[in-house]
Amino acid sequence: MRQYTNEKIWVTIQKLQSLAVKTVYSIPEWRYIPCEYKVGNEVPVVDETWGTFGREDRITGTDEHYWFYTEFKTPDVSENEEIYFELTCGHEGKANARLAQTIAYLNGEAIQGLDTNHTKVYLEPNKEYKLHLYFYVGMLGVMGIYHDVRGDIKVRDKRVHKLYYDLKVPHDAAKCFDEKDYNYIKIFKHLDLACNLIDFRNKGSEEFYESIVKADEYLIKEFYEKECGNDEIIVNYIGHTHIDVAWQWTLAQTREKVQRSFGTVIALMEKYPEYLFMSSQPQLYEYLKEEDPKLYEKVKERIKEGRWEAEGAMWLEADCNLSSGESLVRQIIYGKRFMKEEFGVDNKILWLPDVFGYSVSMPQILKKCGVDKFVTSKISWNETNTMPYDTFMWQGLDGSEIFTTFMTAQKHEDYVMNRNMTNYVCDVTPSMNLGTWERYQQKEYNNECIVTFGWGDGGGGPTEEMLEVFRRLEYGLPGMPKAQMSFAGDFLDREEENFKKYCDESGKIPRWVGELYLEFHRGTYTSVARNKKNNRECEFLCQDTETLSVINNLLLGEEYPQEVLYNAWKKILLNQFHDIIPGSSIHEVYVDSDADYLKVRTEVGKEKNDRFASIAANTCKAGILVYNPNSFIASGYAKYGDKTIYVKDIPALGWKVIDKAETEDAVTLSDRKIENKHYIVTFDENYSIVSLFDKDNDREVIKKGGKGNVICAYEDMPRQYDNWEISNYYVDKKYVLDKVESIKQIEKDGGFGFEITRKYNESVIRQYVLLYPESRRIDIKNDIDWHENQVLLKAEFDVDIHSTRASYDVQFGNTERNTHQNTSWDAAKFEVCAQKWADLSEDDYGVSILNDCKYGHSIIGDHMTITMLKCGINPSTVDDHGQHLFTYSILPHTGDFKQGGTINEAILLNRPLVAFDSLGGGKLPESYSLVTCDKENIIVETVKQAENGDGIVVRLHDEWNRKASVTLKFGFDAKKVYITDMLENVIEEVPVTENTVKLNVSNFEIVTLLIK
Repeated sequence: MRQYTNEKIWVTIQKLQSLAVKTVYSIPEWRYIPCEYKVGNEVPVVDETWGTFGREDRITGTDEHYWFYTEFKTPDVSENEEIYFELTCGHEGKANARLAQTIAYLNGEAIQGLDTNHTKVYLEPNKEYKLHLYFYVGMLGVMGIYHDVRGDIKVRDKRVHKLYYDLKVPHDAAKCFDEKDYNYIKIFKHLDLACNLIDFRNKGSEEFYESIVKADEYLIKEFYEKECGNDEIIVNYIGHTHIDVAWQWTLAQTREKVQRSFGTVIALMEKYPEYLFMSSQPQLYEYLKEEDPKLYEKVKERIKEGRWEAEGAMWLEADCNLSSGESLVRQIIYGKRFMKEEFGVDNKILWLPDVFGYSVSMPQILKKCGVDKFVTSKISWNETNTMPYDTFMWQGLDGSEIFTTFMTAQKHEDYVMNRNMTNYVCDVTPSMNLGTWERYQQKEYNNECIVTFGWGDGGGGPTEEMLEVFRRLEYGLPGMPKAQMSFAGDFLDREEENFKKYCDESGKIPRWVGELYLEFHRGTYTSVARNKKNNRECEFLCQDTETLSVINNLLLGEEYPQEVLYNAWKKILLNQFHDIIPGSSIHEVYVDSDADYLKVRTEVGKEKNDRFASIAANTCKAGILVYNPNSFIASGYAKYGDKTIYVKDIPALGWKVIDKAETEDAVTLSDRKIENKHYIVTFDENYSIVSLFDKDNDREVIKKGGKGNVICAYEDMPRQYDNWEISNYYVDKKYVLDKVESIKQIEKDGGFGFEITRKYNESVIRQYVLLYPESRRIDIKNDIDWHENQVLLKAEFDVDIHSTRASYDVQFGNTERNTHQNTSWDAAKFEVCAQKWADLSEDDYGVSILNDCKYGHSIIGDHMTITMLKCGINPSTVDDHGQHLFTYSILPHTGDFKQGGTINEAILLNRPLVAFDSLGGGKLPESYSLVTCDKENIIVETVKQAENGDGIVVRLHDEWNRKASVTLKFGFDAKKVYITDMLENVIEEVPVTENTVKLNVSNFEIVTLLIK
């Protein structure tokens, strides 16, 4: 019998839904016209060039816009009714990131966005309206997707609408429990009694509405007020629309997505006063400020009144594997500054729900940028292991700890089925409410968790339906956590307080030490290779230009190009968004990205060249001026016109004028062999390396029976997320590219060796394997013309090194990872990320692989690989086709990577010495160093003008995991020196004597100094 009662309740709920709304007017046809991306917010004038569009007409296209227009007058309604315009396109209820989306203008004013889940614009009764729709067809026209454009004026009875939700939400809650569970029985008992009070005999009559009110009064009094009220467990809700700055759409469309979504939020806030919303990413706010200043002011008002949370710390939700350490610092500097200046808020949370892994360097960066909390959910996407904590202290490279929480939003049925993946843009349902708490692991530490709800990616955020469901969950339904609207920051403050209290009481501190490695999306270290190369080169271009500009300002009085550098960094930061730099966006995004990088190269490159020209024109001595952009005294090769010269002992962050290049020893070439004073490199008939004999150390580098620089192609068809993924079964199909098309003996860039050309299907791989007279580095320069799809290309080395741990360059330091696969955690790291180098060393000897723009590595046992290319076909199909120019280098060395010079050689590969003619007769010295340091474990990463223009900032760090007493000497008049945080706020003054300071630098510590 209970089954029939339940079915009666469900039929009643559906009937109420159908009776709540009636259509009073359907728009028979629109006037419409195609258009380009709009500029500003003025609606166009309708004239004879506009066509007509009827209710049976449909529209398609890809990345196209139209204006639609109509006029109407709304009818009068009773006090129990409300009136609205509804737009339907035929895809309602679907994820709308790439479907049709619209901005609605009433009487010339932009009101809100409309999409497949936000279809209503509320109107006033008895009023004349002129309605413009700025209609975007989306990105799916190529897939044959068509859209209706149907508009209706509808009237809804508020009493029936309320009863519908008052019945439906507890009904859905009961379905989360077994039919024998008392929560289930209790809920259905009251729903049954309420349904029995509804009189459907004369729908629309006074008797009908009286019964509706009576049934609802019963439910409120007997069920919501007496049976509900659970508040021991709380699920916090905050409205959100996670907008990818670019992904399956362009940056131009993102601007419109922000306007639509934020307009929709503001409109719903007027209807639901309890509605709180949060959005991160200052980049989005800046877009809104430029696109719709009036709406931007409304957002600022909501922030000021405490209904809109502007949080997130970074300029945008940036990738944290590929971005350099200095880039991560600038992300936070730019992000926090914008939020403070525009909204008066000091961001304390790093909000990165969707980023593909988190560097071990981040806790220290966050702490020194005034950020003390970190939130994500992406690690739950691990395909192998489940993280043991959802609330914990995350300990980074230097020992810094940051309070961290994972969002655990998950449906109850997914939790029951042991599906681990959680989400960060969610519906509001009883199942989600219960499942989120069930999924949360640290229940003994905390009785609260959090859900960000709404449609993401420009989908407008929360819907009216979500907010209605929340109102019922807020009662604390039987067996359900209580729903509570809360800012993320307020929730995290409470959560941290509860967490630390129980840590103190129990003596148990959940702590994760090391990187937060995502066991997923490993292909993002490599996909769209040119974009990663552009990023690496532009990062260093800006840093080098900053340092040169400081020198020229100090010594020659030239103006520091603050605005040029600020704008360049913003472009770099923009393109570090977590779907741009990883290579997981559509082709059009990379057209924009290429243009941005070209602008950086052009504008900042001019500033850099101008600074060099000024130095050359003002040195006291004529000759060859060699500039060293790095913080250590360097010897090496420098481009000098159309030649490459070898120079010695060039001062750190400075120059030396020399009369001529140093004399070099020879490199000898013979059949399949290259030899210099350090090595003998022998090739087999296919020109793979079969012997790399280190003459300095009298040992063979290549493992017996093994080979080096073997170029291997792997079939790369991941199970899902093509450009994102490398599935571990890729190793099952390996194709060695052992066919050689041609061999030449060459001299190139100061090195001598072989030009080796191989063909693979439609692609040509040309490598220059080079030894130098004076260097222990073996460079392998690549010129690849690539035209393949779904192939992973790697260079592989079997080395005679015994070690269970390998070292990898990360931001502001390095980290170790196991080379074995003893555990599932080790096995999951079959492809890992590194910045400029990876190293495998035993006690007194090792081998490093250096690179100038590659990030994907694998070291398993004694097998070292660097991933050269990954050419997926979704969402971009062509962006790894074409020419690729890059270098990776082999550096055998004595000792480990520290004693072996790996760090400095990797830096020199990326920031080489520069040589040009010095005219002489000026005031600049023939030898100069801006900053010198007496400890080789210290790297000065950055020298720049202070963000506020007052002083010079020097940022340095320990690279060796070594405490050191450090002496820094400045090549300019340093009156005052201060230790600051990374935001350049003064912490303490450091005594300075004769332009020299002494500092104690701890293990992997990053130190920022301000000099005035």
